[in-house]
Amino acid sequence: MPADVMPAASYATTLHTTRDGLSRAGVDVLVVTALQAECEAAREAGLAGGIAGWRACDPATSAPYLRGEYTTGGGASFVVALARPARMGGIATGPLVSTLVERLKPQCVAMSGVCAGNPESAALGDVIVAELTYLYDEGKGDHRQFPLADRWVREAQELSAADLPSYGEVSPADARLWLLERLLAGEDPTRHPARRRYFPGDTWAECVRSLVEGGLVVRDGARLSLTGVGRLHIEQVICDDVHGPRRLPFRIAVGPMASGNVVVRDGVTWQQLKQRGVRTVLGLDMEAAAVACAAFCAEVPYWVVVKGVMDHADPRKDDRYKSFAARASAEVLFQLLERGLRRPAAPA
Repeated sequence: MPADVMPAASYATTLHTTRDGLSRAGVDVLVVTALQAECEAAREAGLAGGIAGWRACDPATSAPYLRGEYTTGGGASFVVALARPARMGGIATGPLVSTLVERLKPQCVAMSGVCAGNPESAALGDVIVAELTYLYDEGKGDHRQFPLADRWVREAQELSAADLPSYGEVSPADARLWLLERLLAGEDPTRHPARRRYFPGDTWAECVRSLVEGGLVVRDGARLSLTGVGRLHIEQVICDDVHGPRRLPFRIAVGPMASGNVVVRDGVTWQQLKQRGVRTVLGLDMEAAAVACAAFCAEVPYWVVVKGVMDHADPRKDDRYKSFAARASAEVLFQLLERGLRRPAAPA
């Protein structure tokens, strides 16, 4: 058990319990994740933000959770429950949310974690706040959409990633590697949604010139491609980067998130989603719709889903950005919750 998580016996007198041993103390927000690694990322983000420590609650039940009080820099606070199902996917996540909503009566149900991002709009490492969500492969394809409340949409649109621990400014070396990685992936870096973040001002031309002179890249008119030396170089860099990035110049995007019942890596789903009626879909996951549906059915006032882009749901899918995406999404979620859930501090 992590050092910051206290066992049930050490705080039994601080929580109201019933004869079945279940906690009945309410919370302001229930945060769920789909995977253990995502839950750990959310636990750490809470500690780095405003939670002094987590308490383990109901460990002997099918729906255990951690409980902590998040205090903002301005003195406001809100109580958080953090939980995860035993398996990923909406079928496992929905019942967990319903159980804990009934037990804890939160005002908001939230989720952080990882997703696939639309390569036309979201770069690896970007964080998506779901403006609406729906199950795209349900029944005959009819969309039962769940919209995020307008107030939360505005709050999400005004968020800045610049002050978060996972955000990092770009160095010239970072920009060079980013350009080489895009070429290795067969992408056009000039049309990439993150190009301006890596090459502000007139830095693009200088970087390209340096790579050409170094024998890593060749030019054919407006087209850039890797040389044999360049391909070997970037492949070795990626191979050595086993832990993935720690900091990135990621952006926070607000838009539709579709949910499905399978992990997608075919590279064609984005076009299919456009044809089915949601042209601006940004993210693809397996649980967002289940979370929103459970909150809606239980008449919870608010829900919010925040997920980091770990891949583009194509054949190049791997886990290199997974850890970063889980961590960054949790940081963004707590920043958003600070803005959406505000409770004045109790008088001294």
